[in-house]
Amino acid sequence: MHERKRLLFLAALCLAIGAAAPANLRAQETQPFEETEQPREDTPDTPAPQPTKPRPSQSDRDSRRLFQRFAEDAAIIPGGWAEGQLSYEHVDSGVERADLGGLFAFGVGRSNEAGLRVGFEWLNAESPDPDGSGIDDIDLYFKHRLFNGESHCALGGLMKLGIADEEKGLGTGKTDFELFAACRADTRGATFTGNVGARYNGQPDPPLPDSEVSILAGGGIILPTGKEISVVIEATWESERLDGSGNDARLILGLQGVATRPGFGFRGALALPLTDATPDYQILFGAVYLY
Repeated sequence: MHERKRLLFLAALCLAIGAAAPANLRAQETQPFEETEQPREDTPDTPAPQPTKPRPSQSDRDSRRLFQRFAEDAAIIPGGWAEGQLSYEHVDSGVERADLGGLFAFGVGRSNEAGLRVGFEWLNAESPDPDGSGIDDIDLYFKHRLFNGESHCALGGLMKLGIADEEKGLGTGKTDFELFAACRADTRGATFTGNVGARYNGQPDPPLPDSEVSILAGGGIILPTGKEISVVIEATWESERLDGSGNDARLILGLQGVATRPGFGFRGALALPLTDATPDYQILFGAVYLY
């Protein structure tokens, strides 16, 4: 009897152990996986790009202009330019010339620019040379930047209306025509310019000498030194317009504070002679409004 009870107890114990084993296995299967790998810090494969200085826009570059060859330049003003100018020249022979005038330019579409220069002139010369004052000649010009404005080169023409009084020595009294070509090259630190052209000078009346077809060339460097300030170094050359007058070659050193629009700016330059036929010096001041 006792042996039978012991056998029943062992059988019940085995059944209990057998039922508990799968439950334990299922409990182990449902245990969450413990992360044993240490977290890693993400490091970029390449260093972050450093900020670079933005390249000046084309409209900003075109608002920085030459002095002597303002018209004969590949720049196209993006809006309008109005400048009041005061110029003074001194010649070795004692001749003094002053001019108070206006320079106006405006864009015509994307790739064209038109402009004019007007003024009032004073001439002081030693006797027996003529002298006096009066309306100066008027310059009209038009230029086109090639390939719908995408090119850095331009072609243009200029016409001088000879309305100044030749008896006072203010002009020749004749109309002149000029054709020119110009190019610019922009780098991050400077703008390089170049221009060439030919000018038909109207035949003046005696006692003025005969006129010549003159050839002109020039180049310059425009150095932006700030948002609006630029240093301009310009050299110009033109063969004689009148027989025996000599070639005119100048070195122009200028400073201008003109770049943004709408707004006001200033310009100032000193022109020095490179040939004997050039005035001893020329001083130019300008007050500009861009619109």
